[in-house]
Amino acid sequence: MIEPGPPRPAQRRPAGLGSWLATLGRLWCLRGVAAAPSRSPTGAIVVLSVLWLAAWVAIDWWQRQPQPKFSTDGIPLLAWHALGVLTLAALLRWRVSPRPAYGSALVIALGAVWLPLIYVGVGGEFLVSPGYGWGAAAVALYVFAYLARGARALTGRRQPAAALLGVVFVAAFIHASDRLDAIPDVWNPREAASAETGTATADEETALFEQAGLIDDALDRIEREPSAGPLGFFLGFAGVGDEKVFAQEIDLASHVLGERYGIADRRLSLVNDERYLRGAPLASVSGLEYALQGLADRMDPERDVLFLAISSHGSRDPAVAVANSGFPFVDLTPGDLADALHDAGIRWRVIIISACYAGGFIEALKDPQTIVITAAAADRTSFGCSNDRDLTYFGEAFYRDALPAATSLRSAFESARQALAERERRERVTPSEPQAYFGAAMEAKLATLQAKHKGVLAAVGTSR
Repeated sequence: MIEPGPPRPAQRRPAGLGSWLATLGRLWCLRGVAAAPSRSPTGAIVVLSVLWLAAWVAIDWWQRQPQPKFSTDGIPLLAWHALGVLTLAALLRWRVSPRPAYGSALVIALGAVWLPLIYVGVGGEFLVSPGYGWGAAAVALYVFAYLARGARALTGRRQPAAALLGVVFVAAFIHASDRLDAIPDVWNPREAASAETGTATADEETALFEQAGLIDDALDRIEREPSAGPLGFFLGFAGVGDEKVFAQEIDLASHVLGERYGIADRRLSLVNDERYLRGAPLASVSGLEYALQGLADRMDPERDVLFLAISSHGSRDPAVAVANSGFPFVDLTPGDLADALHDAGIRWRVIIISACYAGGFIEALKDPQTIVITAAAADRTSFGCSNDRDLTYFGEAFYRDALPAATSLRSAFESARQALAERERRERVTPSEPQAYFGAAMEAKLATLQAKHKGVLAAVGTSR
């Protein structure tokens, strides 16, 4: 008789977390799994949720270099993405048969998140169309293969329809999030600070009015020749001197608007640029008021049009930053600008403000005889304000690319707005959402001015 051996120790079953992570590891490598673990998936759900949240925060931080600033504004939008994962799990559970526990379906749904998250967050930084589209197709194929294996692990059966439904839902969710701007950004680019203006007073700014002589010299070169129709005048304002991009953008604006509307020599720019402190009159609120008065004296207020281009940093107040080499300047507010235009008596005006939060100026300036175009909405930043750039994103899209060939100022704005939206979507930054107000009377006046200039050009060409 064979003596029975000692009883074999009971085999220890792996803990729920470990078995689920091992299962996911095989699924991520697109390897088959005989059956999903029967243990509780709670630990896996918590771990995956924390990992994906940490991954998004890290990617968002990387995108906002070089000086990201933490913001709580985007945190509520995390609920939208949590809802998306929960919905994906519900769809998978609804479509497969036999139906698994919801927690098990949720683990499979969470496991599908990582590749779309990384591709959307990182791929847009390096890929452009059509490469980005091909990459997205490859990601969709991977997610389909993963979900198909995951659904089979849950049910023991092939479930291609459930996997296809999951891919369609993920693609639709990403598209909807993009269109709704439901991007939970928890880091924002740090707006470069303007120089501290302290408690500058009107008396301190008046002390700078040796600048008045420079403005007078520039105004002396402006004459209004006799004309049967309206003429255009240009005033530029580059607000911050420690970044050359603003001065360069105003220079381009002067050239492009001058060419399009026949402004000729009827132009003046106030420029803060630390490279050339004596190159042009400095930009300040008092200088702007003085220059507007001088231009108004040379304009026919009933007919002529002022083109005012402003480029600078901006703040939520709202305000346009004004700073240069420690001068005691104060920032330009919507009230300051509206009052200066009113006091000068300039009725017809086109105002273009390239700055963060510039949409906050529209309400104070709009009327039927005014067009206001801004680089960003009242609650949004614009981009490209740095010393390593020649123009801001808005300056490139509007002045450089759209305006020279556009049929109208409105069409130039729409083209620039679409180009910026596509670029910002590709770079995964919070959209700047440029804003515009087109006063009906001013838009009609502008068409007359443009037609007049084209007629002059045609007559000159014919005479030659």
